[in-house]
Amino acid sequence: MLVPSLPLSPLHHRILRELDLGDLPAPEAEAASWAARGLDADEVRDALPTLLWAGLVEEKGGAGGTIALSPSGAAALYAAQCDELTARLSAVAAFADTVARGAASRPAGYALKQLAEGAWALAQAEAHIRSSAE
Repeated sequence: MLVPSLPLSPLHHRILRELDLGDLPAPEAEAASWAARGLDADEVRDALPTLLWAGLVEEKGGAGGTIALSPSGAAALYAAQCDELTARLSAVAAFADTVARGAASRPAGYALKQLAEGAWALAQAEAHIRSSAE
């Protein structure tokens, strides 16, 4: 199965993640369902045509029915998550090289935790190590 390579916005990714948890009513039918997830129904309504066109989501029950994640949408979502985790693991491995060069263990451990959780980028973790060495 080919995974669509359409560039998706953070909002598109967020919609796909929410739909991965379960189908949702169309935003024009029930805006409160989207608002309960921290999403603006108007923004979702504007973003849906792109996702529908790309085949990443599908409408069930016609207009005003429910919106569901399609198999292609699930593949695109999981591919994006895989790419994010691959980049994070690469950053952790690069940071391990920094730690191996003699960084103090306590600041290195904290920086590694932040990096692995995705809270910090590699540059931030390395800067933390440099600043604690001074």
